[in-house]
Amino acid sequence: MTRPITPTRGLDDPLGALLMIRRVLAGLFAAALLVLAPSAAFAAPEYSDDDFDIAVSTTNPAPGETFTVNVTAPTGTDITLTVGLVGGDEADIETYGPVTAVAGVATFNLTLSEEGTYQIIATDGDGNVRDTIQIVVGDGGAAAPGAGDGDEAAGPALPETGATATPLIIGGALLLLVGAAALFFARRGKVTA
Repeated sequence: MTRPITPTRGLDDPLGALLMIRRVLAGLFAAALLVLAPSAAFAAPEYSDDDFDIAVSTTNPAPGETFTVNVTAPTGTDITLTVGLVGGDEADIETYGPVTAVAGVATFNLTLSEEGTYQIIATDGDGNVRDTIQIVVGDGGAAAPGAGDGDEAAGPALPETGATATPLIIGGALLLLVGAAALFFARRGKVTA
């Protein structure tokens, strides 16, 4: 007695059971990829030192004059400033912040009362030094060491906006592979008449 050819095999047939198990495993694999792919795409970004920049309203304030320090940083980053007199005692070091960067900038208003050269160090929330600058307080307008000419003298560059495309490209490639694998297993499992 011959069996009629049917487009699908039942679970009582050993080959049909094997095909069903393979389909279930392919579906579980695809579901696992869909769950894990977004977590890789939304992982915490790593910032480089190029994402941070210090700009001051004046590199030569008078003693007691309030000036502004703007730290360009990725939005949401906590920034802390450490200010100390170059060659001074560690006891004279002052810490300001943390201030959270809003719209790519963390703003500090500082007032230094003693004349001298000060170093300003910007650190992120993890304590990593991101940028430093020196200013001269008082002393008749002497140029601050490290104060740039040209574009840097006008202030910080515009912050980079947007996200990198790498996670989106990786996610798209993974979805393409999952779709190709699902198509391959679906076509392979069909019986032709």
